[in-house]
Amino acid sequence: MLLTVVDPARANEESRAGQRAVDSAARPPGTAGSRSGAVRGSAGEAASGTIGTAAVPVPTAVPVPTAPAHRIHELRPDAPASAIALTIDDGPHPVWTPRILEVLRVNRVSATFSLVGAQAAANPELVRRIVAEGHTLCNHTMTHPQPFSRRTPDQIRVEMTRAESAIVDAGAEPPRLFRAPGGDWSPAVLAAASGLGMTSLGWDVDPRDWARPGTESIRQSLGGARPGDILLCHDGGGNRAQTVAALQQVLPMLRARGLSFVPL
Repeated sequence: MLLTVVDPARANEESRAGQRAVDSAARPPGTAGSRSGAVRGSAGEAASGTIGTAAVPVPTAVPVPTAPAHRIHELRPDAPASAIALTIDDGPHPVWTPRILEVLRVNRVSATFSLVGAQAAANPELVRRIVAEGHTLCNHTMTHPQPFSRRTPDQIRVEMTRAESAIVDAGAEPPRLFRAPGGDWSPAVLAAASGLGMTSLGWDVDPRDWARPGTESIRQSLGGARPGDILLCHDGGGNRAQTVAALQQVLPMLRARGLSFVPL
């Protein structure tokens, strides 16, 4: 009979190697002793030599609004209870914007101007004057196309970005507000504005001054403003003499009622 002589040291080493293979297969990845897990970055764990899975932050999706902001306190939680906001759209215009700015100065009213990019590019000195006199700006597209909501998502975004570039080129900061031409909102418009870091801005009181209904009609509509309202007027898009005259009359009346004006 043939006898095989086994070296005890070699047998022990093979036994240990086999056990290591079994242990390694039994351990889940990322547990102590496994190199497949990522090293956690805390000082305590680094000191102890503990190896594990790193906590990776998951980006939080920013919800897209379902409607533009219509009330002051949606935009200015710090505004007083008596606050109202005056917004002026479609400029700047070389004739009507300076006249409205003068009415605002006399009545110590700060407003928000929704600028059309093409108008800002044509009248950069008025953009700078609006800002210098304490008013805020809103992006109102590059060319004021209507109906705006029927544009493709790419067209909507280009209108917004081109307007922002024109306003910045005129010497102002990028607006953080956006208003759709004609208030023509859609999910695509709201999403585009939000994606560009802008809050969509609506209104509560519309005197339809763009249709030139008469100074008295505009004055009566604006005069019915209540605390928290956002008012809409225009300095571009046509003859705004009625708007200027109505503002001259109604701003002192609103102040006399205890209402205060805040820029958005």
